[in-house]
Amino acid sequence: MTRPRTGPLRKVQDVSLARTSLVTFQLHGPDAADEADGPDGASLLAVYQDAAGDGLALVADDRGLMIDPGAAPDGTVRIVVAVEAAAGAVARIRGVRCTVRDDQGGDLAVLSGAAAGETTPDPVHLLGECYRRRGEWRFREIGYGLADDAAITRELGPGAADHRRRAAAVTRPEEPDLPAASPVPEARPVRGLPPPNLEAARIAGERTVRGPVSLEVAVDLSFSMRRYSGLRKAALHALAEFARREMAGGDLLTSVAFAGEAAVLVPPVDVRELRQVTDRPRGGVGVGTLLAPAVRLLTDLRPPVPVQARALMVISDMELHDGARLGPPLGRAAYQSVHLVVPRGAGRVVPPGPLRRAAVHRFRNADQLGLIYGAVFAAMTGQRLEHR
Repeated sequence: MTRPRTGPLRKVQDVSLARTSLVTFQLHGPDAADEADGPDGASLLAVYQDAAGDGLALVADDRGLMIDPGAAPDGTVRIVVAVEAAAGAVARIRGVRCTVRDDQGGDLAVLSGAAAGETTPDPVHLLGECYRRRGEWRFREIGYGLADDAAITRELGPGAADHRRRAAAVTRPEEPDLPAASPVPEARPVRGLPPPNLEAARIAGERTVRGPVSLEVAVDLSFSMRRYSGLRKAALHALAEFARREMAGGDLLTSVAFAGEAAVLVPPVDVRELRQVTDRPRGGVGVGTLLAPAVRLLTDLRPPVPVQARALMVISDMELHDGARLGPPLGRAAYQSVHLVVPRGAGRVVPPGPLRRAAVHRFRNADQLGLIYGAVFAAMTGQRLEHR
């Protein structure tokens, strides 16, 4: 039997962050064999606020957040970190705790029990905040819950309340897919009918580029995107078959995974020769949702072969932690087009500044994701997808 804790509860206060450039907040559950696996039904939320308490930026992730106070938006004086429950109260999430670490992996604080929301009846529990004092960033525990939208808006701003409503909507069951349309008889094809999948698609029109094109793919492997692993692999299998049937030799595909770091999934390959279909990177990707390392890795992997068009495809729910810092790596990469490929359940997507011109595509299943692959390749060659 566990004895109740006696004596005064001391909060974590005034922890100096002067010796670290990154502060990592990581969620853990009671039975997680791998410390990168957070508790089911919980996620972390960080809100950057100015002196008036207005929200300047918001990031969220199911496993962890990597915060660089020195790179916070101009005017930031505090960064509030909270744990939120996908449904119901935070107290319903068994054994949740949060570790606060420096950039060397050393523990700055461990928040558990009541400090991590074990007893709160509310859907959002404020863990702590990074704040500026005399020009230095520090951390302290907060330790109380927010009961409703009004409280969330008051403490964290309307953006956080909107995020909460969207997150709650994602937990509701998705609408079932409509039944597939009856197959069109091959003897009487209906012109203009969109293909239901890549197996039924062909590339139409004259190819307007004379050389190869290159599609570079960044796959988000943060916790919230894990459930799409089988779907992503099925879409790649469909692309491999489609490419062998429809695409020209020399067109390239490269794929990397990212979370807190980036690692190779598929090194540069002629897409018609694609055989390695995997969702397991060749190295660890850490904790977080940082796209910049993926863009840099994709750029470094490029073979010394001239291409006529190059596109970036990001498969992610777009809860990026480094959106404001993507400008330099994207500028170096010099993509002709960028495509954000987002699950339908991810809610509204607001691309950060460096990605504001990107095209946004939605997918619900492997067929739809496969068609996006095909459509992006076709667009680079000046062609189009149609039913074959």
